[in-house]
Amino acid sequence: MKQTVRINFEFPKEVYPYLKLVCADKQTSIREFATELLVQAIEEYEDEMLAKKADSRLESMTEEDYIDFNEACKLAGWDDEDELSDSVQ
Repeated sequence: MKQTVRINFEFPKEVYPYLKLVCADKQTSIREFATELLVQAIEEYEDEMLAKKADSRLESMTEEDYIDFNEACKLAGWDDEDELSDSVQ
């Protein structure tokens, strides 16, 4: 099964020569360049949304929600004593 989809869109004619120059300078195709930029934009959007969600959660936390560092390490799967002492230093 194909792991890609085709995306077609209009691009400003006056900017197209610059796009070709940028791609030539980077030694990449327009398709590869556009794919990389779109994926990067999606990842940045996801990061922004996660940061907003984390900020919202932090603002609503009370002292009862807090856990100590060692408990957080255990929840994260960092329960090896050597790993814990290395991460604290």
